[in-house]
Amino acid sequence: MRNRLFVALALSVAFAAPALGATADDITRQQVEAAREARTAASSSLETSIKRFEQAVVDETLVRERIVALSKSISLLEVDIATKQVGVEDLVVARYTSGGSSLAARMFSLRTFTDLPVQSLYLEVLNEVDLAVLRGLETVEAQYGEQQLQLDASLSEQVALVAEIGELTEQILATLESADTDYNTIAVAYQKQEEEKRLRALEEQRLREEAEKKAAEEAAARKAADEAAHAAESTTTTTTAATTTTSDQSSITTTVPATTTITQPATPPPVITDGKACPINAATSFSDTWGAPRSGGRSHKGVDISAVRGAPVVAIETGRITRTSNSGLGGFSIYLTGESGDRYYYAHLEGFASGIGGGTAVVAGDLIGYNGTSGNAPPWLPHVHFQYAQSGGDWINPYPLVKALCG
Repeated sequence: MRNRLFVALALSVAFAAPALGATADDITRQQVEAAREARTAASSSLETSIKRFEQAVVDETLVRERIVALSKSISLLEVDIATKQVGVEDLVVARYTSGGSSLAARMFSLRTFTDLPVQSLYLEVLNEVDLAVLRGLETVEAQYGEQQLQLDASLSEQVALVAEIGELTEQILATLESADTDYNTIAVAYQKQEEEKRLRALEEQRLREEAEKKAAEEAAARKAADEAAHAAESTTTTTTAATTTTSDQSSITTTVPATTTITQPATPPPVITDGKACPINAATSFSDTWGAPRSGGRSHKGVDISAVRGAPVVAIETGRITRTSNSGLGGFSIYLTGESGDRYYYAHLEGFASGIGGGTAVVAGDLIGYNGTSGNAPPWLPHVHFQYAQSGGDWINPYPLVKALCG
């Protein structure tokens, strides 16, 4: 409800023609801060959902890897079964003369070896080597059946996980988009309001300076006229005419109209706290996943900061972009070293901002890229994989830093 009030106030400013000076409808800095706190609260409300989402993504990745492994294993077992079936058929033919047509007919009619009952008939004609051949086929067929069941169960589990991930993605993005809309509406309107006030103040100052200049010129002209009148009474009329002309000409000024056209940014300026900005200038959601398992036996070495696709990614600290890259793992990635010596790594961006490359100097809060899912990131929920290393050190858990900056 509080957010909706802020939106209403913002719209009243955006669409009403403001008069000089403050009005009752002016948005205050306190209201903007309250709206930002509401955005942070909305993001924080997603903590449980984002944790479940991240776990579901990990689970789906592991299940997908298991499906690939089972599929390969089943394919090999099918080849092995086919080979062993040929061996069994050769065995049947070899034992045909010693076992009689009855045994051969029964064995050829079997679908699998397990269908053959253990009877004295085949025990009488099969030696230990023969039994090993038949039991080898039986073992492989049993493995095949077990792994096929595992594959079917894994496929069902993957379908359920993908459905859950889709639902969580929709919920998280809807909350983040709503939080961004509510905050950006009032914050951008406040920014426009303050810029218009600044321009009006400049215009008022210009008019005051112009009026003061005109008054000074008129006073100087009157003083000159009085001095000329006392010095030469005979030329009073001429001098008066000249003075009048001078006075009239001095009152003619060229006024350059002040522009009130303001380019409204898509998002308000980032909030800087102790010289640092949240890596994404938007409503975000994240959890502490440092060390969590990842595909290929890896562990997570950062924090995934989720936000809407295309959200502005900004420099966390004043410093220099040391390198940009585009790889199959990290996608569009940025390496930033701050003035403090601390190092930062951004991965899975949708793309880089104009002018960003290796060697680019940046100020905290500068736009450097856009949130996305490039590289090996799942396509569901756009996020920045963010890493942090203190000066001279190795990567450490960035969650406390991100929590302090992004709320």
